[in-house]
Formats: sequence, structure tokens, C-alpha cells
Amino acid sequence: NLLNYVQNSRGFTVSSSYPLRRSFARLGITYGYDISDIRPQPGAATSYFQYLNFASVAGPNQLNGVKTSSITPSYTYNTVDSPINPSRGRSIYISTSFAGSYLGGNVNTIGPAIDLKYFKPAPWHKRHILALHLAGSLISGYGGKEIPPFSRRFVGGEQDIRGFDFFGITPIGFIASSATVNVLNADGTPRTQKVFTNGVATNQNVQMAVPSYQLITPGGDTTVIGNFEYRIPIVGPVTLALFADAGVNRILRTTELRMVQTQVDNLNLQFPQAAFDGRVKIAPGTQALRSSTGVELQVLLPIVQAPFRVYFAYNPTNVREYIQPPIVADRSMFPNAATFNGALASYGRAYPYFERNTLFRFTVGRTF
Repeated sequence: NLLNYVQNSRGFTVSSSYPLRRSFARLGITYGYDISDIRPQPGAATSYFQYLNFASVAGPNQLNGVKTSSITPSYTYNTVDSPINPSRGRSIYISTSFAGSYLGGNVNTIGPAIDLKYFKPAPWHKRHILALHLAGSLISGYGGKEIPPFSRRFVGGEQDIRGFDFFGITPIGFIASSATVNVLNADGTPRTQKVFTNGVATNQNVQMAVPSYQLITPGGDTTVIGNFEYRIPIVGPVTLALFADAGVNRILRTTELRMVQTQVDNLNLQFPQAAFDGRVKIAPGTQALRSSTGVELQVLLPIVQAPFRVYFAYNPTNVREYIQPPIVADRSMFPNAATFNGALASYGRAYPYFERNTLFRFTVGRTF
């Protein structure tokens, strides 16, 4: 059920910026072009990548030669006094990425983003630093094309919400598929049939195809992340920080998670009782707010000019539930109740999804 895939990309990026007169602001523009080839690993990724309607082409053909040609204008305002150990100032970064066929690619997306930082000495103690960070992003397809699966957002880890696994915060969904189950006798024993191979008779299990929904982790199209730190210098390069992180990773544009119609039609022709509509079903509750709070010890490393961090995080809000896939296999499709119950046990059972409550981790670099 993991969304495993291999992505091979090649391309280039060119950037330029211009400072505004008598200001701490800059205007910038970036052009990027890359060609990606995707090779999904067997399992959920195969159904998701080959049959998602992001290039309006079904099957593996849409996974090769994915060309992204994008232009990104940006605005930056920065008065932060130090990029390594800031104590005062603010930073504003606003950008919007445009990718489209009119630029020579075959991916159509638009992606606005904003990143805000604010640092100031605490009013009650000048050496203590209050640090705030807020970031948000959105990505959407247009012109009849959807977001490529590898461009969706995944959150979690030391770079945003520290108490969760790396990129572990994502909506959970189910995509229409089919599965093969063993046919059972009424008493629950496997039904077998004789098969002759090179004149030798062997007994093999009888199997049948059934409609099902495959669990996937598609990633979100909208993220909002907030971070707060109260930094207390201890001695020399050592700082103690109390932190709180919170954020959401959601799918706002559910219409951009659809299968190509030819695959939907094939499934419905094979399983008319299932009545698949081609939409990815999002599991309720998996788009909820996540938050972490804890304590972090930071030691500035002079060689790499970045802090070595050790932190402990507790997650006040997380997802801990069983996720039930949609049941589309009708009882009338099966020869008996035993086979039906066996199919439900294999492809209709609820998945345990329990995010961790605490986390202890070592890392290098800042969250913001």
C-alpha cells in the first residue's frame, strides 16, 4: 500500500533577482525545465500512477517523458540580522509557479506559495528570542490536466512538524481496482481443480476476480504550517528551545484526483455491480490538524555553520484510527458465503493507522 516509485529527472534552473531601491526587498524570477520518467513499484503505486488522469492518457505511456516547463516570479523582503543565528527582523517570501504547455512542457499547474518569518528579543529577557514561522502553499492543475502525483505535498519531519515521520503526514485515499481471491467451499476449505501440465495432473486453487479499492497515500494540494520557538541561550554555541509546530495537509480540489475514463469503463464492464465513478475516495479524518510541542537542544557547529539538534516532541493532535475501505463487492457475485467472507477479510478489512504520540530525534539544520 506504500506509494513507492522511482523518478529519474534531468533538466536545469535559471534564476535572477533585482533589489528594489531604498528597500530590503527584491523581485526575482526563476525558469525551470525538467523531464521525468516514473517507474512505479508493484502495488498501489502502479494503479495510482498508470490510471490517474494527470496527462489524460491511460497506462504507462503517461509516466515517461513528463516535461515540466515552469516560470516562477517572486517577491522577497528580508530584514533578518543573521541567516545562521537570527535574533531580530522579519522575512517575507511570496511566489507563484506557472507550468504549462505554452512554455514547452506537458504539465499544466499553478502553485502560489508564501513563507513568513519573524524574530524578536523577548520583552522580559533581551537574550531570549521569540521566533515565528508561517508557510502555506497550493498547487492546482488547469486546462483539463491534473497535478502530477509526484508534485503533490507531503508534510512531516524536522523541517516542519517535528513530532511526525518524514513526509508521513498525507491524506489517505482509496483508488478503484480489482483483486484475485481464492474460491472456497461452503465449509471454508479451498476449492481446487485438476490442471494437467506436461501430462502431469496437479490440484490448483480456483480463483476469481473481485472489485476492490486499493489504499494509497496521494499527498495533498494545500498545506499550511506554523512554527513557534522560544530560544534560550545557555552557554556559547548552546541554545535551548521550546517549540510548538502545527499544520494541515489537505486535498481541496478532489476533482483533480480522478482515474482516466477508459480504466473506469473497463472496471465497470467487468464489475457492473461496483458502479465505480473514477474518483479517489479520501478517508475521513486523515486530513485533520497535526501538532507537536517539545524541547530542543541546539549546538551551533562552526564548521558547517548550522546547529546540531536533539529534540523530544509530543504530539497533542494526531490520527489514531482504523481506516475502512469502501466495500463494492456484492454478495451475489460469489458462489457462497465462505468465499464472500474470505474476500472481505482480505480486501475489505479496516487498516490500522496510528501515528506516534512522541518522538526523539537527532538532526542538523534549523526548522526555520
